[in-house]
Amino acid sequence: MNINQIMSLFVCFCLFSSIYLINTVHSQGPFPYNTTEGCSMNGLNASYIESGLYPPFHNQTLAPGTCQSAHPEYSETSCCTNSQTLVLLSNMVMGSAVFARCPACLYNVWDLWCASSCSPYQQSFMVPTNIDSKTGQILAVDFVIHPDYAWGLYNSCSGVNSDGAPPFGTIFHTPQDFFSGIFALNPAFSINWVFNETGYISYTAPCAESCSCDQCGDACGPPPTVGEIGLFNNSLPQTYLFNHEIPFLSVWMIWTFIMFTLVLTYGTSMGLVLFGNVKFLESTKVKVMVSIILSISFISAILIPFISGKVPLHDSSCQWKMPSDQLWNCSLALGVGIYEFITFFFLFVISMVIIILYHIGSNNRPIPGSSSNASVVYDALISSNNNNNNNEQQQQQQQPSTIIQRFFYWYGHKVASKPLIVIIICLIITAGLGIGIMKLEIEQDPVKLWVAPDSRAALDKTYFDNNFGPFYRVEQIIITPKDQIKYPTVIDYDLLLELFEIELSLMSLETMYEGELITLDTLCFKPTKRGCLIESTSGLWQRNISKLNYTQSEEGGVLAYYQNCQSSLLQPDCMDSVGAPVQPRVVLGGWENNNSSDASAFVVTFLLNNPTDMVNTAMAWEQVWLDHISTIAATSTLFDITYSAERSVQDELSREGNADIPTILISYFVMFFYVSLSLGSYYPFPTRCLSIFVRSRFALGLCGIIIVAASIVISVGVCSMANLKATLIISEVIPFLVLAIGVDNIFIIVNTFESLHVVRYDPHTRAAILPTSEDSLARTLAKVGPSIALASLSESLAFLLGSLTKMPAVQAFSYYAALAIFVDFLLQVSAFSALLVLDSKRASSRRIDCLPCVALDDGDNSDMEDDDDENEKLPFARADINANFKNSQPTYSTSSSPKKTTLLQVVFKKFYAPFLLHPITKMLVIIFFVGLLLTGINFAFQVSIGLDQRVALPRNSYLQGYFNNMANLLEVGPPFYIVIKGDYNYTDFQSQNKLCTMGGCDKDSIVNVFNNAPFINKGISSWLDDYISFAQAQGSCCLKYPNGSICYNGADPSCAPCFSNNAQGRPDPQSFIQYLPFFLNVSNTASCPLAGLAYTSDAHIVNGTIVASRFDGYHTTLRTQDDYINAVQTAYYLADNSDLDVEVYSIIYVYFDQYLTIKSVAIMDILLALGGVFIVCLILLLNPLVSFLVVISVGMICVDLLGIMALWNISLNAVSVVNVVMAIGIGIEFCVHIASTFISAPKHFSRDQKAKYAVTEMGSSIISGIFITKLLGVVVLGFSTSEIFTVYYFRMYLSIVFLGGLHGLVFLPVLLSLFGTDTLQLDRLCKSKKNSYSLNDE
Repeated sequence: MNINQIMSLFVCFCLFSSIYLINTVHSQGPFPYNTTEGCSMNGLNASYIESGLYPPFHNQTLAPGTCQSAHPEYSETSCCTNSQTLVLLSNMVMGSAVFARCPACLYNVWDLWCASSCSPYQQSFMVPTNIDSKTGQILAVDFVIHPDYAWGLYNSCSGVNSDGAPPFGTIFHTPQDFFSGIFALNPAFSINWVFNETGYISYTAPCAESCSCDQCGDACGPPPTVGEIGLFNNSLPQTYLFNHEIPFLSVWMIWTFIMFTLVLTYGTSMGLVLFGNVKFLESTKVKVMVSIILSISFISAILIPFISGKVPLHDSSCQWKMPSDQLWNCSLALGVGIYEFITFFFLFVISMVIIILYHIGSNNRPIPGSSSNASVVYDALISSNNNNNNNEQQQQQQQPSTIIQRFFYWYGHKVASKPLIVIIICLIITAGLGIGIMKLEIEQDPVKLWVAPDSRAALDKTYFDNNFGPFYRVEQIIITPKDQIKYPTVIDYDLLLELFEIELSLMSLETMYEGELITLDTLCFKPTKRGCLIESTSGLWQRNISKLNYTQSEEGGVLAYYQNCQSSLLQPDCMDSVGAPVQPRVVLGGWENNNSSDASAFVVTFLLNNPTDMVNTAMAWEQVWLDHISTIAATSTLFDITYSAERSVQDELSREGNADIPTILISYFVMFFYVSLSLGSYYPFPTRCLSIFVRSRFALGLCGIIIVAASIVISVGVCSMANLKATLIISEVIPFLVLAIGVDNIFIIVNTFESLHVVRYDPHTRAAILPTSEDSLARTLAKVGPSIALASLSESLAFLLGSLTKMPAVQAFSYYAALAIFVDFLLQVSAFSALLVLDSKRASSRRIDCLPCVALDDGDNSDMEDDDDENEKLPFARADINANFKNSQPTYSTSSSPKKTTLLQVVFKKFYAPFLLHPITKMLVIIFFVGLLLTGINFAFQVSIGLDQRVALPRNSYLQGYFNNMANLLEVGPPFYIVIKGDYNYTDFQSQNKLCTMGGCDKDSIVNVFNNAPFINKGISSWLDDYISFAQAQGSCCLKYPNGSICYNGADPSCAPCFSNNAQGRPDPQSFIQYLPFFLNVSNTASCPLAGLAYTSDAHIVNGTIVASRFDGYHTTLRTQDDYINAVQTAYYLADNSDLDVEVYSIIYVYFDQYLTIKSVAIMDILLALGGVFIVCLILLLNPLVSFLVVISVGMICVDLLGIMALWNISLNAVSVVNVVMAIGIGIEFCVHIASTFISAPKHFSRDQKAKYAVTEMGSSIISGIFITKLLGVVVLGFSTSEIFTVYYFRMYLSIVFLGGLHGLVFLPVLLSLFGTDTLQLDRLCKSKKNSYSLNDE
C-alpha cells in the first residue's frame, strides 16, 4: 500500500463523517480539546465535505471492532453514524496491511482515525481554514494535535516497515514529516498539521508493549556490548596530555624506559664509585659525597611522579589523565617530565665520566679473578685483558675439539678428496627429486589459501553450498554523474534513461564457448523463475523505457514516482519484472541525510549462478561483459563508471604478478651479480693486474647461486610429489629467503677457506709450503660447519614448527621453506665445497676464472711472489692429511701466522670491534636497544589487521576506483544469511516464536536479536513472517476448494480460505505444510503483497520436510578492514549464543575469518619458531646462556618489526605473518654465526675479547654475505609498480635487513660481552680425554 492509498483511506473517513452543512467558518482559534463539544464538518454534498457547525449525535451504534475499545464514550456521543463506521471498519482492515506488524502502532493510528471521524470534540482540533465561498466546500483544514500525542504516535510507528519499504523512521525523521508525509495530501482537502498543546491528545500505546524488536527498537533487549562480542579495535585505551590523545601503553613504555635508564646509570655509577678504583675518587669522603648526590637524584626521580600526582589542581583548562584516572595539571606534568629528563641526563653524564676515569686508572686495578670487588663491575662493562691483538692467538692453549667439529673435518676431507663424484651425485639427486616439479600446482583459490578445511568458515560454507547452492557470481557497476552540480541526485530522467540503455545492452551480451552460445539467460540467477535478477534502480520501472517516459510526464516526474514506490516496494508496479522487490539501500549509494531520494550513485548488480561445472563458462561471458562495460566507461559523457566482475580480482592479481616479474628478476640479478663478483680476492690489490682474472671467483659465485636454485627445485619437487600445492607467496618469498641464507653461508665458507689456505713455514721441513686444498677445506668445515649447521637447522626447524598453524598458505610456505633451507645447507657443504676445492686448484694453476681451460702464462709478470711474502713465513703446523684419521689425530703447534684478510675484515678488526665494545658505547647500545624494544612493544599493539584489496592490486587497476567507490558510496554492506540447520519444527507455535519477528513472537527470537546487533542492517527478510501474514490474510491471498486444492477463481462461492488459524492467529500444522509450496511459488498482487515467490531459494525442502532454511539480511556499510572483521565477529557471537542449531554465512566470512585468529596464529608461529631456534642452538652450541641470548636477539627483531609495521602502515595478515616468520630465519643468520664464533674463541680470552674475536671473524661475512646482498635486492623492489610489493616486500624486507644487521652486529656482541660465559658449556660433559686437537689456533 503506497502513501497515496494510505492518505486516501484517511480522506474516506472524513468523507463519510456525519456532518451537516453550515455556512460559517470559525475565525477564532481552536477550542482547547475536551472542553467544548461540536462537529466542525457535517454531511456530504456530492463528492466533497462542507463546512458547518453541528452538535454531536447521541447513542449511535458503532460498527463492531472500530472505536469501542479505545473510546467507548463514542457510542454515547460522537460526530459519526453507524454507516460511516462500517466504512471506517473496512478501511481499517486495509490499513492493517500497513501497520499490523506492530499492534501498538496500529492501535494509535486507529485512535487518530476514530478521533478525526467520531470525536464529539471535533471542532476543537479540526478547523477548516479555506472554504469555497460559492459551494461551501472545505479546501483546507488545520488538524491540531498535542505534541506529546504526536511524538507518542510517531515513536510507536517509526520502526514499522511495510511492503518491503524501510522503517517509517528512516523515511520520516520527525513527527511533522511523518504526519505531513502520510496524511497531508488527499483528494478532498489538504491538511495542515499543527502541533499545539490545545490540540487533540489521547493515550498512545508504547510499541514496546506489543511489538517485536524488528518493528520497535524499544522492544529490543540491550544489544550485546563490545566486550561481550569481543569486537576488534586498533585503538588502545587513551589518556590526554595537552588536549592530545596518548595511549596508556605509550605512557607506561616511556616511564619504563626512564626507570630503566635511571637504574642503569645509577647502578653503574654507584658500583664503580663504591667498588672500583676510580681516579680522583679514591678518598672515602669523596665516595660518600658522590654516592649521596647520586642517590638523592635517583630517589627523587623515582618518587616525584608519584608524590606530584597528589598535588591539587590549579588550572582546569589543561589536564592530563593519569593511567590511574587521576588528573594532573598539564604544567605540573610537563615540569615533572623535564625534571626526569634532567635527572637522567645528569646521571648519564656522571656515569660516563666515572667510566672514563675508571678506564684511565684500569692499569692499576686488580687483575680479573682477584679479591677486589671492583672487577665484578668492571667485567660487566669493559675488557679485563688488554693484551696486544697480534699476540692473542699465540697465547692460547690447546683445546679439545667437539664431536661435531671432528665429524665436519672428516666429512670435508671426504668431499675434497673426490669433488667431481660429489658434484655428479648432487646433480643426479637434484634431477631425480626435482622431476617432481612436473606435478607442481599453484593454489589460487583464496578460500583454500587462507581458510583451514576444518575451520568454521569452511564448514559453514560447505553446509550452505550443499543446501542452497554456492553463492552467486557477482558483477557490479557503481555509476556516478560526471556533473554532480547539474545532477545532485541520480533520480533524474536523463540519467535513468542512460542507465536503462547501459543495462539493456549488457543484458543482451552473448559469446561462444566450446561451440555453445552463452547468454545472460544461460547463467543468471532466477529466484522467481520469471527471468534474470538484475538489482538496479531501473527495476522500479521494470526496465521499461515507455513506463519511464510515462512517469516523467506525470506530475512530479520520475522523482515523485520513486518516492511513491519507496513506501510500497512490494506492490507489483514497483517490483522488478521478475517479481523481486527493489531495495533502495542496495541499488542506490551516496545518500545525503539518510534520504535515498538524494542518492548520488547507481549501484547495478548482476547475479550469476555459480555451479562448479559452469565456472569456466561464466568466466567466458564475464570477459565479454568486462570488455563491453570498459568501452562504455571510456565513452560515456554522462557517467563515471567503475565496475567489477567475479573474475576481476584474480585477473588483476595475475596481471600484477606478470608485471612484477621484471622487477623480481632485476632484484635477483643484482644480488647474483654482486655475489659472483664479490667472492673474488682483490685485497690487497695484486701487483700484477692480470692476476685479477685468476683471483676472481665469478664462476664459483654463479655456481653458488645455481646451488640455491637447485635447493628450491628439490624443495618444490619433493613437496609437489607429496601433493602440497604451492602459492604465489612461495614463489615470491622463498627464493629471497633461501638466497639470503645461502649466500651468507657461501661467504663464510669462502672467507674461512681463504684465511686457512695460505703459504706458511713448516718447522719440520723448514720450508714454506701451501696446504693442500683438501686439507684447507676439511679444516674450514670443521671450523665453520657447526655454525652453518646451527643456522640452517634452526631455520628449518623454525619454519617446520610454523606448519603447525592451520592456515593452509602458511603451512605450505613452512614446508617449502624448511625443506629448501635444509637442502641448501646439504648442497653447500657438499657440492659447493667440492666446487671450492676445484676453484682453488684452478687459481693455484693460474687458470682464468670462467675459462678454466686457459692458463695465464705471464712469465715474469706473475704475482706468485706475492704469496711468498716474508711476513707469511712464520711457524706453521700442517695437518698430516695422509694419516689415518680414525687412528691418528692430527696435532698443531701453539703458534700461527697472520691470515689473509679483506679490507672489510681490517675495518672490523681495527676500528669497528674496539669502538663497539668500548664501555661507553656498550652502555649507549643497551639504552638504545631497550628503548627500541619498548617502542616496538608500544607500536606492536597498534598494528592494524587485514589486507585491503586495493593494496593487493596494481596501482593502475580499474578495480582501484571500484573499491574506492564501494567503500565511500555504498549504503549497505554485504549480504549474510542466518541458516537454521537440521530438522526444526516450523509448525509449532513456540518454535515459530523463536524465529519470527511479528507481534507475539519472542523478543529474543534469533531474527530479533540479529536486528538489534551492531554491524547488522535492520530489516532482515523473514519468509516465516511473511508466510504467517500470508495465512492471516485469509481469502485475500489463498483460497481452496473443499477438496483442499487451490482455488484461483475468487468469485467461486465454493472457495474458502486455505488456512484454519489457531487461537494465536497462526496456521495449523497441517495447513502450514500443505500450503507452504504454494506460498513459495506465488507472486505478489495488489490484494496480497506478501506472497513468497522471492523466498523460493530460502527453504530447502526434501520430501515435504524443511531440512534447512535461511533468513536474508545485510550488514551495515563496512568501509574499513576493522568493520569487516567486527561484522564477522558479531555474527559468530550471536550464532554461538543462540539456543538454536544455527549458523551464519556470508561470502566475505571465508576471507575475514582468518583475521579473528591472526593474532594468535602470529604469536604461536613466532613462539614456535623461537622455541625451535633455542632447541637447535642448545644442541649445537651446548651453551644454554648463549642460546638464550641468541633467542632474545632474534625475538627482539620480531617485536621491533611489528612496531615498524604499525609506523609504516603495514597490516597484520597472512603475508606479513609469513614475513615475520621469515624475519626469524634472517635474524638467525645475523646472530648465530657471531654466537658460535664467540663460543669457539680461545678459552682464556675475556668476554670482551671473545666478542671482538667473533665480530672480527664473522662481521665481514655477514655484511658482505647478507646485509649488502639483501640491501641491493630490496632496493630494487622499491621500484615495483605493485602496491603489495612496495608495502609487504620492500618495506618489510628493508626493515628485516636493517633490524637483523643492528641486532646481529651491534646488540648481540654487546650482550655476549656482558653476559656470555662458557661456565655452563655442556660439551665439557662430552669432552674427549685422548687425541684432542684444536682448530682455534688457526
